[in-house]
Amino acid sequence: MRMSTEPAQHLRSDHTDTAHKPWYRHGWVWFLIAIPGSAIIAGSITIWIAITTADSLVADDYYKEGRAINQRLEKDMAAADRGIALEASIRSLASGSQRIEVAFAAKPGVAPPEFIRLRLSHPTLNQMDILATLVKSGDRRYSSDVPGIAAGRWYAQLEDDQSLWRVKATWMVQ
Repeated sequence: MRMSTEPAQHLRSDHTDTAHKPWYRHGWVWFLIAIPGSAIIAGSITIWIAITTADSLVADDYYKEGRAINQRLEKDMAAADRGIALEASIRSLASGSQRIEVAFAAKPGVAPPEFIRLRLSHPTLNQMDILATLVKSGDRRYSSDVPGIAAGRWYAQLEDDQSLWRVKATWMVQ
């Protein structure tokens, strides 16, 4: 065996020497920066959306509306006690508007109202809500022309002329 007195040479591997790279050349540094950076960007976008859009679904007088719920429930129960059932249809007219027709049915002895108030509420956009008065167009039939109703789901509330009863329904407009 021979022994050399020369200093041992370092063996080189296929890995590059990472100790001499500047910090911005390491991938893990950018990965660790990206995590809080993406949270800052997402938070900024969320704040921008909150500031620039209106809170149309939040009622200003929620307390007063909460107290009125019991009165509204009494109207729903009054409609059920009278056996009131309403069947509605919507058809398009040549003018671009639509005609809503409602057939009124109830227990014997319950007189049909002179007119029916209709409130169509869009689930998310209150500026699309529609208020209409349905007038008698035949025996226990009511109708009204309304501006074009967008396709989708609508919440309907129909109430008699004296506000004694109310019928609620969900309509799918196509």
